[in-house]
Amino acid sequence: MADVRSQKEADKEPMSIIFCLISREAVMLKKKLCVWFLCCFFPTILFAQDIDLTTPQGKVLLTLSGNITEQNSDGALKLDRDQLLQFQQRTISTETRWTEGMNVFKGPLVRDVLAAAGATGAMVSAEAANEYKIEIPFEDFESFDVILAIENNGEPLTVRSKGPVWVIYPWSEDAALKNGTYYSRAIWQLVKFDVHD
Repeated sequence: MADVRSQKEADKEPMSIIFCLISREAVMLKKKLCVWFLCCFFPTILFAQDIDLTTPQGKVLLTLSGNITEQNSDGALKLDRDQLLQFQQRTISTETRWTEGMNVFKGPLVRDVLAAAGATGAMVSAEAANEYKIEIPFEDFESFDVILAIENNGEPLTVRSKGPVWVIYPWSEDAALKNGTYYSRAIWQLVKFDVHD
C-alpha cells in the first residue's frame, strides 16, 4: 500500500509543478497588461482632460450656466467650435426622424462637456436659437452615449442642417430610445445648457 501511495504522490508532483507555473505566468501576464494599459491609456485620459476653458476666441456655439464651477464669462462657461473639438470626439451612426438613411454624427459626449464645466444637478434646461426649450435629465447622459454633434457625414453642421450644435442620441444602437420622449430631447441649433436640480 505504501508503494501505491508513493506512486500516486509522485504522479501528482508534475501536475502541481505545472499548475504552479501556469499560476505564475497568469500573474506575470496580468502585471504586463496593467503596465500596458497605464502606458497606453493613462496619458490619453490626462490629455483628454486638458481642455482650454478660457474665453473663446471664435464664435460662441454653446453657453453653459447654472450649477457649474468652471466659468469664463459673466458666471457662465462659453465654448466655441475649437474648444468643443478639444474634447474626445465620439461618432454615432444612426437614422433620425429628420434625415434620410444612415447618418454619421460626430462630436463630444455631453457628459464629458458637463464634467469639464464642473456641472452638478439632476436636470439640464436646453435652449435652441429659436428659444425652443426642453428639460433633459442627467440620467440620459449617464445611461446613453449622447453627443453634442457638430458634424454630420464629415461636414460641419450649419444652421440650415440643424447645427451648429445638435443633441444626438444613439437611436440605431438602442431600440428603447426610439420614442417621442427621446426624440423631443434631440434639440437642434442648441445654444444654451442651464444646469439645475
